[in-house]
Amino acid sequence: MNNPQNASMPKDQNVLSFMMQLVQEKYGDETEIDFLNQESDRLYDMFGNNLVDYFEPMLSEEQKLQFDQLVATNPEQERLLEFLITNIPNLEQQILQVLVNFRNEYLSTPQS
Repeated sequence: MNNPQNASMPKDQNVLSFMMQLVQEKYGDETEIDFLNQESDRLYDMFGNNLVDYFEPMLSEEQKLQFDQLVATNPEQERLLEFLITNIPNLEQQILQVLVNFRNEYLSTPQS
């Protein structure tokens, strides 16, 4: 399954805002804006990859092909989300669980 997170797709502002809060929680409110933006973007992409890795095994081979085709032809987040909601039960709760796990892992990793 291809990763739908790429430079041509607009980022979900709610998720990006969450990532910015996460960076500030880890590094403090006085974090330089350049670092904040760079780290938030990096976390956003990592989280997108984590979601793909988490949900990919739940899709059949045919569904993976359909998803990849949808990403290639119409990479709008709403369409991709509709597809996943249709094909994966309890999607919202599972996304929240992945987000909680991601947050805990990020905050427990020592600062570099």
